[in-house]
Amino acid sequence: MVSDLHRLGYQRLRVMPYIYPLAWRVAIGPADLFSERNGAWMEHTTDDVCAAYSSASSNRYFGWTDARSDNARQLADKFIKRFPGVCAAGYGRDWAYAGWLCELLGALERENALPFVMEEYAAVPPEQLDHLPLRRMGDMRDLEFPLPPAPNLSGAVLITPALIE
Repeated sequence: MVSDLHRLGYQRLRVMPYIYPLAWRVAIGPADLFSERNGAWMEHTTDDVCAAYSSASSNRYFGWTDARSDNARQLADKFIKRFPGVCAAGYGRDWAYAGWLCELLGALERENALPFVMEEYAAVPPEQLDHLPLRRMGDMRDLEFPLPPAPNLSGAVLITPALIE
């Protein structure tokens, strides 16, 4: 869904995947909230600045009851309507991150893995990671994937250009 959001002009939205004791979760928020050291980590994930999904919710994405059979694009459309503040803050270009996410999704499919920046009893805090761990679902072995590029925190937001007829 996030790659669909990127194609719709919201490339400044990022994901923070993590493992919670009962489920795998992902928080989605604007690039400004993410660490310069680890571009997959944000310290604050409150409801007013980001949206979170838990795999414990299965196909009740973000608690929605009307999205159980939606595809990624349909979820993206609902996300834009239902999280307008998050999306407004995540609108603009970030080709480096969008490309990184595309590569990550390919690796996840090939390896049948899920990414995470933190989990209970983690040996290394998220801010000190030098790679993004990927947990393989079959053998539960962890792989390493490069961290995403640092977010552009200069305040300059490159807006997706309007088309001209």
